[in-house]
Amino acid sequence: MVGDVVDRCPTGIVGFDRLCGGGFVRNSDNLVIGGPGSGKSTFLLQFLYNGATKYAENGLYCSFEPDIVDTLNDAQNHGWDFSRLSEEGKISFMRFAPQTSIDDLKKELTTMISKNNVRRICFDPISVLALGLSDQGKIRQTIFDLSALMKRMRVTTLFVDESLENDGMTRIVDGDWTKTDILTFLSDSVTILYDSGIAGVGDRAVRITKMRRTAHERKAIGFSIKDSGIEVYGVGATRG
Repeated sequence: MVGDVVDRCPTGIVGFDRLCGGGFVRNSDNLVIGGPGSGKSTFLLQFLYNGATKYAENGLYCSFEPDIVDTLNDAQNHGWDFSRLSEEGKISFMRFAPQTSIDDLKKELTTMISKNNVRRICFDPISVLALGLSDQGKIRQTIFDLSALMKRMRVTTLFVDESLENDGMTRIVDGDWTKTDILTFLSDSVTILYDSGIAGVGDRAVRITKMRRTAHERKAIGFSIKDSGIEVYGVGATRG
């Protein structure tokens, strides 16, 4: 937009920031979705690691899964030493039980964000929050309350969830959780990661379907996961 300078939160992921004017809009809520093996966890950890090591922005990883050891082992394979960053107070990890109330979640997050000066936060997977909720209005309010808190605390947020892929289109897993559909409307951006070729693009692809205040690339762009992490094809990235 002419005359409008948008403050960006760069991911540092090779080639990705080029697709969206320099990164996510700072202090925004962003949804990253994809199927198993599409690179979601790698995207999250790379976002947090680069924030701490390249941009002096502390991060927080919130998991609703019982164990994140495998995730951290995968990070180590990319040379990302989260144990060191944790000891230095630059990256923190929190695990919440699925039955955690939104009030308790907000209280703990507020304390952690303030104590550690957190500027980047990831929730993985966000849909677990709604597993015990059946009323769509309650689900929407819960997600809205969490998003609003993150914005008040001036944190750039990534919400992550699973999807199913079909003929190049992505839809959220349905059944009890048609619930993530709400996130696509509430989030400031939606990024889809594909683990199989679409529209002639290679084995993996990324598509930004929505990003407010951004003239972003709209088509699917191939990417690969290398020893150094995700690299999106294009300027500054190479196939391999």
